[in-house]
Parts: sequence; C-alpha cells; structure tokens
Amino acid sequence: MPRPAAGSRAPEAGTDTPRPAPDPVAFSRRVVVTGSPAPSRPTAVTGAPGRSEGSPGRPGPGGDAPRPSTLRLIREDLHAVLDRDPSCAGRREALLHPGWQGLALYRLAHRRHVRGHRLRAALLTRVARLLTGMEIHAGARIGRRAFIDHGFGVVIGETAVVGADVTLYHGVTLGSRGWLRDGAGQGRRHPVVGDRVVIGTGASVLGPVTVADGCRVAAHTLVLRDLTAP
Repeated sequence: MPRPAAGSRAPEAGTDTPRPAPDPVAFSRRVVVTGSPAPSRPTAVTGAPGRSEGSPGRPGPGGDAPRPSTLRLIREDLHAVLDRDPSCAGRREALLHPGWQGLALYRLAHRRHVRGHRLRAALLTRVARLLTGMEIHAGARIGRRAFIDHGFGVVIGETAVVGADVTLYHGVTLGSRGWLRDGAGQGRRHPVVGDRVVIGTGASVLGPVTVADGCRVAAHTLVLRDLTAP
C-alpha cells in the first residue's frame, strides 16, 4: 500500500469529503408545485337528469353507478327527517312524520311504475294522498335524502326530476302549465330541480323549467323561468 508523500497530511476523520457535482438531468426532473389547484367548474343542471352522484338516474364519476335499493332510499329519507326537523326527538317519532310516509309510499310506487305495474303504482299513490295529503306521481324521479316538511298539499308531476338533498315545504307544486299549453303532453312537462335546493311554503314551479343546484325559492313564489346557480 503506498504511503503519503512527505509533508502531506492524511485527511482527518470527521472532515467533509468533496461531493460530486449535481447531475443536471436529475435536477431538471424535480418539479415544485406551488399555488392552489384550479377550481373545478360547477355542473349546471340541464333539461335532462343531472350528473351528480346520488341523484335519480345520475351516474357517478366512474360510470354508471348502481341505483340504491328502495329500502336504502327509504332509510336515507328517514335520516333526513332526523337531521333537518328539530321537532323529531327520535326514530320512532320520525316514523310518524307525514312527509317521510308520503316519500316512502312514493318510493314503493315508483319501483312498480318503472317495472310496468302502473295500476299498482297508482293505487299506492292514492293511498299516500289519503294518508298524507301529498300527491307525488309514481313516474317522478326524486333523489336521495329528500325531506318534505309537513307535506300537506305537495304536488309533484309525472316528468318532474328532483335532485339529491332537496328540501320541500308544505304546499309546494312542481307541476305543468296546463293541458292547453302542453298540447298532447309529449316530452317533459314538469320542472328539473337540482341538488341541495330549498323550496319554501306554497311556492309553485311550473313547466319544463330548470332550478340549478343550491337555489333557494322563497315562499309563495311563482317560478316560470329557469333559475341559475346562486
């Protein structure tokens, strides 16, 4: 083993050894992300059913998501009563809520309607009207976690589409503009209501109009035109 030349000193332990120069290629691969991600554009509600997860006929982000069972939808409606009605002290009291009872009968009627058993669906709709004072056509599409407060006098037409987490108060009408204006009744005659919409007491939304996500319709309002997102 060669010895160091005279007068030279061997490197002491603990001293820094020379480092190799940084690789410019490896350095160029380092990416520093700054700032916040670009905001996603809100999805507007169109005349056809929307595209948010949890609404009737709405596929999720991964494609066509399976529709929840009728029993699960009824249970979610019951939880919506417990979450949004401070007068309900527990599950047993929520079971007597007329708005939930009307929605539960609608869910059962809608299942039969889509299977082609229109007469059975109509009979369930009649029972719901006699018990709760609500008239929801079995052909209407109502999203998950719906809440109808009090419920008496609520009317929802056949081609109406209601999104998820919607709150309706008593006396709300989602109807058409009448036989003379609708003509033969072909196509959509009733409103499309987006997600998280609140419609106040006695309000009427008539015709094939669109109420965008997050809108709040004041009590006793007549809506005949599209409402944009707030």
